[in-house]
Amino acid sequence: MISVLVVDDHPMVRDGLEVMLSARRIFKVVHCCANGEEAVAYVRDKGCPDVVLSDVRMPVMNGFEMTEKLLRLHPGARVLLLAGMPLREESERAREARAAGYMSKSADIERLSQAIQEIVEDPGFFAEDSFIPAPSILSPRELDVLRLMAKGLQREAVAAKLGIGSETVKSRTKTMMLKLDVSNAAQAISRAYELGILRV
Repeated sequence: MISVLVVDDHPMVRDGLEVMLSARRIFKVVHCCANGEEAVAYVRDKGCPDVVLSDVRMPVMNGFEMTEKLLRLHPGARVLLLAGMPLREESERAREARAAGYMSKSADIERLSQAIQEIVEDPGFFAEDSFIPAPSILSPRELDVLRLMAKGLQREAVAAKLGIGSETVKSRTKTMMLKLDVSNAAQAISRAYELGILRV
């Protein structure tokens, strides 16, 4: 059996991955962690499973940092990173961190199962799905809102500048946060600079 450590800050995602993988019978989920720091502590105490299946963006310690720390503990560790919205930039970062793969969370169980098995069988294999160029994540109008927010404008000022309602700005901000996988406007701005969607 292939032993798997599941790492994700959302309980429903952790539980879902555990159920789906365990149902395949070739996998054994040895433990579930809520962030990278917990995963590193588990591996330090219990040893490294065959594959660490982890979310990319998590509080406390993200998937990239976790991968680097795990590889320092266990140079042969195989980490498969999952992203809500797979991006070319993050795929490249995953390779730089020496992860074993970078895939979309929306991949079906067949594709995920195949990727895990290929990673175990071939240490040089990099599991990957198609990804989205970061600048195309946001619609032109969402980008307009984000640019004005990055300049320090509040919702009402953004609405006035763009000639739209305050509630429309609020709705577009929520959509942006979902797309960028963040929980507030400040994080959305920071993430956009990080991905090159906004430039200094």
